[in-house]
Amino acid sequence: MVTVTKYLTQVDLKRKICDCKEEEKLKILFKEVNESELRIKPNQGISGAYILREEKIIASCEHCKKVYFMMITFEGGMKEQYVSIDSVEIFDGSMKELRQIINNMFDEYENEIITVATEDFTIKVLDKYEDEEKIITKYAYLNREDKDLYKDLMGY
Repeated sequence: MVTVTKYLTQVDLKRKICDCKEEEKLKILFKEVNESELRIKPNQGISGAYILREEKIIASCEHCKKVYFMMITFEGGMKEQYVSIDSVEIFDGSMKELRQIINNMFDEYENEIITVATEDFTIKVLDKYEDEEKIITKYAYLNREDKDLYKDLMGY
């Protein structure tokens, strides 16, 4: 299942990433997701769903504009959820350099199954596998609306 989340908060991550004093609100600029979803029995409904998701994320703090490269693992369902932040690195380059890195990463995916694009974002579904027990999906998400990331191109 492909999910689009534009922001990550301290509640989502189970801890604060950015050291600024404001409430955590990290805007996702890019993410690559490997997701395994166990198939559920029809009588369990959505509460029986179980997901393992590994994510590479590039996000910026809405307040101080620091940019973070993160590796996150999510595991759980409707009742219990576990989030593990496997790594966090702060990016210290320019927005133009960051945009180049993100575009290069996103453009590496050439054999996508489908691409979905809106004014705000693009998603490339890279791989999908299904059997009786599970659904495995790999996709990449690119946020195309961040003013800071595209400032030099927009003239503001």
